[in-house]
Amino acid sequence: MERSRRDFFKTIPQTAGRVAGWTAMVQAIQAAPGLPSPNNEDYWKLVKRQFPLEDNLLYLNAANVCPASRGVLDRHLEYLRDFQSNPSFQNREKYDGLAERCRKKIAAMLRVSPDEIAFVRNTSEGANTIVKGIDLAPGDEILVTSHNHPSNLDSWKIRARRDKLVVKTLPYPVPPKSRQQLFDLYESAITPRTKVLAVTHVTSTTGVEFPARELAELARRRNLWMHLDGAQTLGALDVNLADIPCDSFAGSAHKWPMGPLEAGVLFVRASRIPEVWPSVVTAGWSDKLVGARKLEVFGQRDNPRLVALESAFDFLALVGMPHVEARMRALARRAIEGLGEHANIVMKTSSDPLLSAGVVKLELKNMAVKPAYDLLWQRHRMAIASTPEGDARGLRISPHIYNTMEEVDRAVAAVKEIAG
Repeated sequence: MERSRRDFFKTIPQTAGRVAGWTAMVQAIQAAPGLPSPNNEDYWKLVKRQFPLEDNLLYLNAANVCPASRGVLDRHLEYLRDFQSNPSFQNREKYDGLAERCRKKIAAMLRVSPDEIAFVRNTSEGANTIVKGIDLAPGDEILVTSHNHPSNLDSWKIRARRDKLVVKTLPYPVPPKSRQQLFDLYESAITPRTKVLAVTHVTSTTGVEFPARELAELARRRNLWMHLDGAQTLGALDVNLADIPCDSFAGSAHKWPMGPLEAGVLFVRASRIPEVWPSVVTAGWSDKLVGARKLEVFGQRDNPRLVALESAFDFLALVGMPHVEARMRALARRAIEGLGEHANIVMKTSSDPLLSAGVVKLELKNMAVKPAYDLLWQRHRMAIASTPEGDARGLRISPHIYNTMEEVDRAVAAVKEIAG
């Protein structure tokens, strides 16, 4: 007789600690009764058990670094041991095929060609490949907002200083009023000298989700290069680059994809690849390299890391990116709604679901940022992030699929406790 849902989950406490191998993890998740709907807490508690987080740690900092699942860690360690036990050319030959398999999986998830994917070390390296690699002339303009990450803001300023370019920084209200306001911000700033729109898909500062598709279409109509910073959307949203016609997109594995450190993805649209100069040329580089592969030759790589990168995307595919996004948004929505009720809490993230994703920013009226940040850690071991000053000043909460609704509720209660 088929076990009931209750009977199934009674077995998890005895088996979860032994779900260490990739196969065991896949079997456990596939055997979970019910669909991974956003509010199926039984399912998401099973997902949470696949991560080696400490029991008493309230970890809500996906926008910075995510833990990798046990299955991803095991596969990484397996191939790390393989590489170190036999670093011969003969043994290492297989890693080329493994890298291509990984490339195909990532491309499929983003709905692009494998030839448009390059492996980089993180979002910053991907962004800088574009910043330094495209031809620009003195006086050319780059449009950015003040809430871009330094890799998509300060990098342009350094390039501008070197080549006499103009970086126009566009301010906007926190939180913004509408998607149209964000679109108009860029469109109204375009001049005949504008060559690049540098856009952050979702900001790490206040969690604003920019209208990426509309801005990419604008850039295409005006023949501008549009680079999309996907640090807060790769592995968080079901990103479809066939629907968002940007020219380049970069993301890191160690954030929302829940993968290894120092592994990332750079997408460059096929028609634009010939316009990007490689930032590093060394052994293995050749004009004969196909597509974006010419942008990923850095010398000896940590080959097992790319296996772990593949495993991270396998895990996302196992759950399903639409389910991952729906759950992540539900967790963030729970936090926004809970925190927005308090008189001493100022929300920096919009309550409009069309203007935010997984990053939640708030400021306390009764306490400075640093004391509040420290107090939440001391009292609750609540691991979050903070911004000390500026219009993005405040505390940042960013939950992901390894978090439960109960953990979000605990975090909301902890913030309200110190808010008075």
